Amino acid sequence: MTAKLERPDVRAHVLRAALQAIDEVGPDRLRVRDIAERAGMSTGHVMYYFGKRDRILVSTLLLSEDELAERRTAELTAIADPREAISRFAELYLPRSAGDVRWRLWAQVIARPPDDAETLARISGFLDTWVDELARLAAEGAERGLFRPVDDVEDYATRMCRIMDSLANDVLLGLPGRGPGWAHEQAMRAIRRELLP
Repeated sequence: MTAKLERPDVRAHVLRAALQAIDEVGPDRLRVRDIAERAGMSTGHVMYYFGKRDRILVSTLLLSEDELAERRTAELTAIADPREAISRFAELYLPRSAGDVRWRLWAQVIARPPDDAETLARISGFLDTWVDELARLAAEGAERGLFRPVDDVEDYATRMCRIMDSLANDVLLGLPGRGPGWAHEQAMRAIRRELLP
């Protein structure tokens, strides 16, 4: 007999089913029925927890970002050399393919942004954590004499993340010759240009 899930557990269960469905059918073609089938629930039950499809997409993005933030912190902390850590940072930031689920979710949320302040604040917080992490790595490398000190490390990190956003768009569009490897190479050129002595 399966134990009854508590409300937060049910929400997490639905969001994991949503991630699976998005990976299989894509966020643009996603139906609530696709999520419900993978969650083993009725569409009405799914809608009870989220209210509308767009809320499911936003909540799934937030879950995905939460999980990636934990992984990013663990991975980057384990890398002793800031130069290697920054390279791994760029790999984690950029899409892994034109069909990268996390980035496709970002595209959907940008196309239909949430209108509540709490969700917008959480999204802004995720963006800030990426900037903060890159700023930390750049500052650490400068302290160890591996990088040239940057006057405004926060501004530098923000610019590099926005450059990577632009590179990610090319990958997501599937432009010829502009895959994940190309994006990473371009990102690292931009990042190193101001850091290397």
